Amino acid sequence: MKYIALIVITIFIFVCFFFGLKKEEKVLSSPLLNKHVPEINLISLKNEKLNKNDFKNEVLLVNFFASWCVPCIVEHDFLFELKKKKSIKIYGINYKDDVKNLEQWLEKLGNPYYKIGIDSTGITGINWGVNGIPESFLIDKNGIIKHKINGVIDEKQIKILLTKIEELEK
Repeated sequence: MKYIALIVITIFIFVCFFFGLKKEEKVLSSPLLNKHVPEINLISLKNEKLNKNDFKNEVLLVNFFASWCVPCIVEHDFLFELKKKKSIKIYGINYKDDVKNLEQWLEKLGNPYYKIGIDSTGITGINWGVNGIPESFLIDKNGIIKHKINGVIDEKQIKILLTKIEELEK
């Protein structure tokens, strides 16, 4: 009798897991889509200013990340891959992180970013509507947010980004 109950529970778990995998991806939209980038006044890793004027005159990507974020480690190689496939500036916003940890992380993994702003308080992330990191925003030449990626940029997201970048550069 015990074994029958165990088998039934195991089958139930596998059925739930199977149907859970078949669910379509849910996309969290952003109220900032098709609007100008929010105000941003950060100091960069190299003690330069980073503000919304940096996000104009070219198509670019803004990526919120942290050295303590495990999915950000997974995403890191994909950011290099994106840059190989398309010459695009990637601005990093280091979210609620320790600068020394960030520097060690970049030394170990490399730096795909054109410039990195330090958001030690998380206020910039809140202003941009960041739900969790990593999150990325594709910005057009006029400083308008055109696409948001919730989660890791992977091969699938790179294909989507390349298509959107091509459209925006026309």
